[in-house]
Amino acid sequence: MIYILKFVSRRDSRTEAKVVYPIKTLSQLPLVLKGFRKEKGLTQAAVAERLGITQQSYARFEANPATATLARLFTVLRMLDVEISLDQTSPAAPSAKAATSRPSTAIAAPTGKKEAW
Repeated sequence: MIYILKFVSRRDSRTEAKVVYPIKTLSQLPLVLKGFRKEKGLTQAAVAERLGITQQSYARFEANPATATLARLFTVLRMLDVEISLDQTSPAAPSAKAATSRPSTAIAAPTGKKEAW
């Protein structure tokens, strides 16, 4: 099974019209977050002030949100009036090579760095 993360933004608060942005890779997150922030007319400094952090900390988060905790990602998304949903998709038929290969079990080791916020 494959799950696709979807971000849903309410563009017009009067009509509650929702726009869905499917996210299939983590590399899509920075542009989507920046778009949601700009859609709200907010600067990085304004978002950082609302979160109680520095603009530099927020800029690092927005540039690489995949390294943040889910709690922090949810905090920012709630502030931007964005919700997350997961959709299950059916996987493509496995190829002969994929059927015989073993799935990767590698897990990234923690970097040991402490987060700023």
